[in-house]
Amino acid sequence: MKLITTHTYIKVTRKIDWNVQKYEEEEKIIELYDDTIIWQEDQILMSDVFDVSYKISKRSMGVLYLHTNRGVFPFYVKKVPEEFIEQYKRLKKK
Repeated sequence: MKLITTHTYIKVTRKIDWNVQKYEEEEKIIELYDDTIIWQEDQILMSDVFDVSYKISKRSMGVLYLHTNRGVFPFYVKKVPEEFIEQYKRLKKK
């Protein structure tokens, strides 16, 4: 298993404290290996990933999507994940 590239994503958690709703952002890393994609909560084999896409949001964050045989996994990102998507596509061509 060889690390190819990584990208930072934001995990947003909603909390209610004294009847006030708050959102907390925590930075996490998604890692692309030659045979697996790993993030803090889970991992998936490259063979189970159909596609990786990105959608720009009107807010300060965009969304990186992993389209898999287990559903679609969204990752909120502040930077455009060009390198991550390019490396994924290179690996899928092999």
